[in-house]
Amino acid sequence: MQISSENYITVLVDQVNTLTIENAQLKAHILDVEAKAQEASDGKTEKSSSQPAG
Repeated sequence: MQISSENYITVLVDQVNTLTIENAQLKAHILDVEAKAQEASDGKTEKSSSQPAG
């Protein structure tokens, strides 16, 4: 099966665009998870530090 070079390049461009979008989505997901982990960590330290000493 013969694929024209123009069609091949078009397919590659589409794949690169898809991977770029997926990469951005994964980076956003990682940042979201990191932020939630940081909030959970901050919440624990705030709760423990707000306990009355006594």
